[in-house]
Amino acid sequence: MTKIEYQPLNDRAYQEILTGLTNGIFAPMQPLVIRTLAESYGISATPIREALQRLVAERLLVVLPNRSIVVPQMTREKFAQLLPVRVALEGMATELAVPRLIPEDIARLRGILDRIAGTAKTFDARAYLQLNREFHFRIYEKSGNEELLHVIQGLWLKVGPVFTGLFDSDHFRRHANDEHVHIVDALERRDAAAARACMERDLTLAAEALMPRLQARAAP
Repeated sequence: MTKIEYQPLNDRAYQEILTGLTNGIFAPMQPLVIRTLAESYGISATPIREALQRLVAERLLVVLPNRSIVVPQMTREKFAQLLPVRVALEGMATELAVPRLIPEDIARLRGILDRIAGTAKTFDARAYLQLNREFHFRIYEKSGNEELLHVIQGLWLKVGPVFTGLFDSDHFRRHANDEHVHIVDALERRDAAAARACMERDLTLAAEALMPRLQARAAP
């Protein structure tokens, strides 16, 4: 986690926790302890408390009967409902990005692929999750559609916490970059249909690796 240095601290704390949710730093049902977060980010407890309250109000976090604030549980049913929405919208964003990408963008994406390959060798799940998000959103941000990007960001806030389970799969870890390579190859060829299809396959394969690790239904 990076230290929060600039004002307003409550907004910065909010953004940092949002990033943690999207990157899978916080797992489902993991308590978010104010003191621990304050120490990690190098700020006082008050901005953290305010940020957590805001996230609870937005239903991105929930309060348990014991007053612990946790990441909501993700069930197989909910994840399965979100998947086709993600496939459609993230595939669309990829397709829209193709004519807007320049050679420097492709070079940056290939650089990310090299770094992702390194995380598979070192079993660095946290670095993989951060790089995976960076890879996807460098593409989506080139779509030129701010509304589409906003919706995709919201979807990643919901599913990001379960991504922590991806590196539990030896098979996924060994092949985590396969579809990414195919995506970049298609982007470089300016083949929008192929880029979209490869992105859709990447999301589907990741979902297949995660689904067995999700609970069938929410705990009562």
